[in-house]
Amino acid sequence: MGKERILAIGTSAGGVEALSRLVAKLPNDLNAAVLIVLHLPENATSVLPEILSRRGNLKAKRGEDGERIRTGQIYVAPPGKHMVVHDGRLHLVVGPRENGNRPAIDPLFRTVARSHGPAAIGLLLTGLLDDGTIGMAAIKRFGGITIAQDPHDAMFGDMPRNAIQTVGVDYVLSLEEIGPKIRELVEQPVPWEKEIDMPDQTELNLSELEDLENTGRPSPFVCPECQGTLFELYEDGISHYCCRVGHSYLQESLAQEQEEVLEAALWTALRAVKEHNALLERMATRAESKGFQISARNFRSKIDEGKSQMELLSRALGLTRGRHAPSEV
Repeated sequence: MGKERILAIGTSAGGVEALSRLVAKLPNDLNAAVLIVLHLPENATSVLPEILSRRGNLKAKRGEDGERIRTGQIYVAPPGKHMVVHDGRLHLVVGPRENGNRPAIDPLFRTVARSHGPAAIGLLLTGLLDDGTIGMAAIKRFGGITIAQDPHDAMFGDMPRNAIQTVGVDYVLSLEEIGPKIRELVEQPVPWEKEIDMPDQTELNLSELEDLENTGRPSPFVCPECQGTLFELYEDGISHYCCRVGHSYLQESLAQEQEEVLEAALWTALRAVKEHNALLERMATRAESKGFQISARNFRSKIDEGKSQMELLSRALGLTRGRHAPSEV
């Protein structure tokens, strides 16, 4: 277990501004490595290392697979890969999304907890939903220090608030207070603590996933990403859900993913009704041209039913007059 101080930071919405302000408060001789996960779209091009290098005293770079972690350096997770720690090195993993994200905060925090124990400091800044909560619990369980930005000080308070309410973090501070507190903490001696064995989480542990039926209980929910059964698990007293291939969610993240699946289903239904009505219109017109009035009336009746269905679906989707639906609908 590493004894060098390591600071793991997780953030989401509003994170660029928060990180920029934070690194400006850190000295160029900070006695810790800094690892950062910022939620980004997987196909995004991140310029966060360049921004942080300009705004702060420490050099920031994109994490590279297999590189050794060095004190006084900032490492930023690249889009599309989880950044985890094992044996003093960074590893970039294209593993299952967690809480709908890759990179996600929980994989970094969990592996930092395992690898550095009481030398680890976990920090959650502004963000939405609940990624990072399980990871903060792991850091706390392994003797590390946990800090959350005061939700009232954060641009988006959900992420730190969930950790505060669920885990009970060590410090709840404003962004202005976090920098000085980090400088203080990294200079404190690391308390010795018996090493706790924890599985290597740099890659998917298939044997554990295959044992989900014994370690968890089947839930009534399916994975929003792969449609597999979600099993409810408890880790550090926190309920979360995982499917057989490793997609995992806390409750708020699962609800958000379900809402996106539901919206997609409603758009699909609206498109299907529109296409069906378009076909019925052709059939009604043809029946009328041939003098088949009864058939034409039946088709027109079905068209009216379809219009009512479209109205209901449009209301469910929140569509109003003047708002444009996606072009494929």
